[in-house]
Parts: sequence; structure tokens; C-alpha cells
Amino acid sequence: MQHFKPGEIIFSQGDAAEHVFIVSEGEVELLIGDKVIATEQQGGIIGEMALLNESTRSATARAKSACLLDAIDHEGFLSLVKISPEFALHVMRVMAERIRNASQAYLP
Repeated sequence: MQHFKPGEIIFSQGDAAEHVFIVSEGEVELLIGDKVIATEQQGGIIGEMALLNESTRSATARAKSACLLDAIDHEGFLSLVKISPEFALHVMRVMAERIRNASQAYLP
């Protein structure tokens, strides 16, 4: 578990991905540049995209409030996906919602 203060950067766009984070307490903002593209609360997942496709972070994560995050490394994340269909489905839902929100942001 890792603690973050309000305004503290959890990871930055372009960073290497070593962990996925589950929000245990607090709120986390995801930003591209200066624009907030999503906010995750308790039970939310951040950092999954870069871990899944083994790329760098596509957004910056910043603590909106005091946060407690559970950091899961690549091996642990893959194990959770394999043994828990509910967890895998939750990750897919989070990603689908982010894609939907990003698409709607660019519609006229």
C-alpha cells in the first residue's frame, strides 16, 4: 500500500509502467497535459493500459485527495486476471468507459 497527499503525482505520462494501482481510499485524477480526463475513486484501477501493452504511461495520475493505493506489479496483475474473471471484467469495463469518454470528448 502506498500513501499519496493531495496534488502528489503518482506517475507521469511517458513513465515506464511497473505497477497497476487499485484505489483503496481517496480520489485520483488522470490527466493528459493539463486536462483531467478521468477521476477514479475507491475500487478504481489506474495504470492498467501501459502494463497490458507494455508501453509507457499514456496519462499522468495525480492524487485529488489523500489516497491509499494498492500497487500490483506486472506478474501479480496477470495472476489476478487469470484467476479472477470478475477482476478481468472490471478492468475491461474501466478501459471501455475511458475509451467511450475519450471518443465523446472529440465529437462535435
